[in-house]
Amino acid sequence: MNILILGATGSGKGTQAKLLVKKFGFQYFESGDILREKTKEDSPLGKEVRQIMKVGVFVPDKVMAKIFTDWLAKTKIKEGIVFDGYPRVIGQYQDLQKMLSKKKLKVNRVIYLKLSPEEVMRRLTARRICQKCDIEYNLVTKPPKQNELCDKCQIKLIQREDDTIKSVKKRLSFQWPQIKKLIESVRQQGILEEIDGERSIDEIHQDILERIKK
Repeated sequence: MNILILGATGSGKGTQAKLLVKKFGFQYFESGDILREKTKEDSPLGKEVRQIMKVGVFVPDKVMAKIFTDWLAKTKIKEGIVFDGYPRVIGQYQDLQKMLSKKKLKVNRVIYLKLSPEEVMRRLTARRICQKCDIEYNLVTKPPKQNELCDKCQIKLIQREDDTIKSVKKRLSFQWPQIKKLIESVRQQGILEEIDGERSIDEIHQDILERIKK
């Protein structure tokens, strides 16, 4: 089974994706980590991705398609794939279906984690990261054991530039209308599962497990 998890940034997509990967042995395509690794490459593609992410807009569909095609060619798929952060627009979703069909695969279920705009803002501006080990925390949903100190490195956590109130508002105003269009498109296909994302991690996880059993 191949599962796409949708929702605003901060909705808990990554947390739920990792739980599914751990439980079922799915492969995990997490666009954020993959793109961040690309920005470290001294290549034309790496430089292009680095500039795009700096501006805060979506990576062009053709670029994402190339990145996924390369990943798929190198990855052995046994139980399925969980997609987190890609696709996020209709064009990307259509590209993905075409790429999967060449492997006789398809997206079987789309999980949409719903949050209110107020909750999205609260969570995103609470994100912190350790600049030494790159472990991510959230002061609301996944706080460190000690106030704003990394559990592992014991150094003060920082807030990324794109997690400030101003940056979050800008990013959401651009991204969310396009994500909503994708959600409506998937709904018409009958594979969409809408889930309340403002509950505990375990409650959401159990809800997802029930939905994918259908």
